[in-house]
Amino acid sequence: MSSLVRIYSQVYKSFMSLKRNTFRLADVLIWPMIFLFTLTFFVTYLGSDQIYVNIIILGMMGWRMIYFPNLETVSSFTEEYWSKSLAHLMISPITRLEFAIGAAISGFIKAILVVIIYLVFTSFLYGFYIPDWPTFLLGMFFFAIIGFSMGLVTLGLGYFMKEESFSMAFIWPDIIVLLSGVYFSIESVYPASIVPFIRLLPSTQAFELMKSMFGLGHPDLVILSVGTAVFFLLAYAFNTFMYEKARKEGKLVRLG
Repeated sequence: MSSLVRIYSQVYKSFMSLKRNTFRLADVLIWPMIFLFTLTFFVTYLGSDQIYVNIIILGMMGWRMIYFPNLETVSSFTEEYWSKSLAHLMISPITRLEFAIGAAISGFIKAILVVIIYLVFTSFLYGFYIPDWPTFLLGMFFFAIIGFSMGLVTLGLGYFMKEESFSMAFIWPDIIVLLSGVYFSIESVYPASIVPFIRLLPSTQAFELMKSMFGLGHPDLVILSVGTAVFFLLAYAFNTFMYEKARKEGKLVRLG
């Protein structure tokens, strides 16, 4: 029970800061809409088939489900550093994993809110609808795990990189998403020699799963399931290694 309370404390802290932080508020309510309509307006301007608009909408939903848990995990840590309260966090009863889970839950909630906003607006503007809810929810589940895993990696870097890890939280997820072929077929863009390796990325298979609802994706559920599990375990191991290394070298003390 006490563990749940400590996890909830991070969720509560995140949403309290959301009301006072314009950047965080815009990241949920404004920028997702700008990114979405920039792409959908462009595709509509080209006169492309409705199915491409649908793929963009699904891609944006999946990307946001990856983006928020990753960003929230590291931003919660860097905010403790910026407010010079990290030393207090380090001596509090909360564990490293409880902290990460609490921050990631905040990210999940924000991602779900954005997805709901997307569903409402796009249904009116483009007649978009989810043709296969079980597949959609399964895809969202895998995106959430992938986003949390990425957050563990970025948080591990944060133990050493301090506020620079906040920038990394924006950079490397975009690279992964670009490789994963969110809005296009990876076979039509990347050299054939590297396509098999790109298909091993769990994020690639997750986006393929989403595209399959419109007949454009060919997911491998074995690679998706195993790849997601392996990525999570590697991310957790990396986070543990970096935490222990930072603790032994006194980096966390100096961060405070």
